[in-house]
Amino acid sequence: MQYTASLSFSGNTEKAFGLAEFALTAIGFRLTQRTAESLEMVGPGMNSTRESALVGASRIHILSNPSALAIEADLGGVERMSRFVTLFPLGLALLLAILFAILFGTLFNTGPWLFTIVAVTGINAVVWLLVGPWMARRIRARTCRGLDALLANMVAVGQAT
Repeated sequence: MQYTASLSFSGNTEKAFGLAEFALTAIGFRLTQRTAESLEMVGPGMNSTRESALVGASRIHILSNPSALAIEADLGGVERMSRFVTLFPLGLALLLAILFAILFGTLFNTGPWLFTIVAVTGINAVVWLLVGPWMARRIRARTCRGLDALLANMVAVGQAT
């Protein structure tokens, strides 16, 4: 998953890169390359939706040219969290259905409880079939907004006197 954005820029690239470097290293990014025209950093990965939106990017590459400042990001953390919020709840619902079917089957033999177990875990799975993709879209949008804010702040700092 990729994200790209650019804004017109005619300021001090060094100050703009300094802001990005400071902001990203503070949340765990590691500097991999810095030249006069580009800055590349690798992120720590996203483990929770309560972390900074920027950690949704696994790699951020910022490029400067005479008329614009551009950001290219690999959204590896977003992909990982998206897979988690869509697959984990479904797997958990299936596991609980199997576990409860075995447990109640051993204790009470076959009976009407089986329909209740299938219905409850099935409803839970259907809810997560709807909620999981919605959460995944929200995680991506939040990370993209964070990257846009970083780029806008870099432009503002680089163009300040």
